[in-house]
Amino acid sequence: MSFQILYASPSFVVAVKPFGALSEDDGSPDCMPALLRAAGITTPYPVHRLDRTTEGLMLWAKTREAAAILSEEVRTGAFSKIYRALITASPDLPPSGEMRDFLYFDRRRDKAFVVSGERKGAKEAVLRYSLGTPFDWRGHLLTPARVELLTGRTHQIRVQFAARQSPLAGDGKYGSRLNYKGPALFCEEISFAWEGEPVTIRLPGLPD
Repeated sequence: MSFQILYASPSFVVAVKPFGALSEDDGSPDCMPALLRAAGITTPYPVHRLDRTTEGLMLWAKTREAAAILSEEVRTGAFSKIYRALITASPDLPPSGEMRDFLYFDRRRDKAFVVSGERKGAKEAVLRYSLGTPFDWRGHLLTPARVELLTGRTHQIRVQFAARQSPLAGDGKYGSRLNYKGPALFCEEISFAWEGEPVTIRLPGLPD
């Protein structure tokens, strides 16, 4: 499985995780830690994770010290991720705004649900989004959505858009009927601080 390293420093590396690759080490040659080791990154420590079916930017630390610093940024919200999704937008979906729900993730069913905040195990999920210009894809109208996660819940983007009758293309688990290779979701930009300086890295090739 091929992948691309976009940025490397003595302390961390940013690579593009391909569709189908696991973020964590499962012992297979196609998981991201194995791919990074094959590329000469001896000890990659994942700072955050993407679902197997989500493509895009991931950050790995090269040392335990760097992993601790960057993981703390994730914990405190100083680490930012911007996603690009392709959705079948409901006519009622505003062109931009904030989504705020309580989500419950059912591990047995591997699926998240919008629920009442009073439900045990429910966690608040917040994101901001803006819609781009719709376009035709194989006879279907798709709309690009730029999404900023303010919380990091399992399947958050997928379930929050689906709850508004605007599922991601190819996301059959959450109601899409389009034959895409998987949920059309890409981590296109990450931002964090390193040694007091802001770092922003963007996935090339996507429209503004």
